[in-house]
Amino acid sequence: MVKYRPIATARRGPQARKCLLGLMAALGAAILSACAGDKGPPPPCPEVVGVTGASNMVRFRSAGRDLTDVEFEAQIRDAALVCEYDDNVIEADMRLSIEALRGPANADQIARFGYFVAIATRTREVLVREEFQLEIPLPGNQTRVAAIEEISQRIPLKAGESGADYVIFVGLNLTPEEFQYNVENR
Repeated sequence: MVKYRPIATARRGPQARKCLLGLMAALGAAILSACAGDKGPPPPCPEVVGVTGASNMVRFRSAGRDLTDVEFEAQIRDAALVCEYDDNVIEADMRLSIEALRGPANADQIARFGYFVAIATRTREVLVREEFQLEIPLPGNQTRVAAIEEISQRIPLKAGESGADYVIFVGLNLTPEEFQYNVENR
């Protein structure tokens, strides 16, 4: 499921603070009620890690590398994971926030690109990797838009394992040229 939010219309000011304070109060109440039992702290979720060099991209029109040749830029802004344990399986729901910025060479007002999510062990052995395609519309005069991707994952556990034994990697699908551009322009 993809949800789009133009950056220019993000909530700001006192109303946003009220929402944030309400959210913090609800979260605090949930934490206190969870801690009230004798169960102890909940088991850990896997760590979410952005792949170095693959969290942002600049897509150029053809071979040009001038500012006027930029079709769009994209960046993974945030990844949040919530999980719960069901017998020997972790049910994990991840929200991935990806932002796109339209460049001067983008005639169709859409940013089209892919990203990946990989589940690995702590020793970096990739167990599963899945790629997703994304189209972020950049209509009218909106040059910067954020998309929220929601991904559900199931991680079977062996005896004695927990979420701490796994890592979830996220990154954008880059061409070799896009990766090289990232390396050269850090």
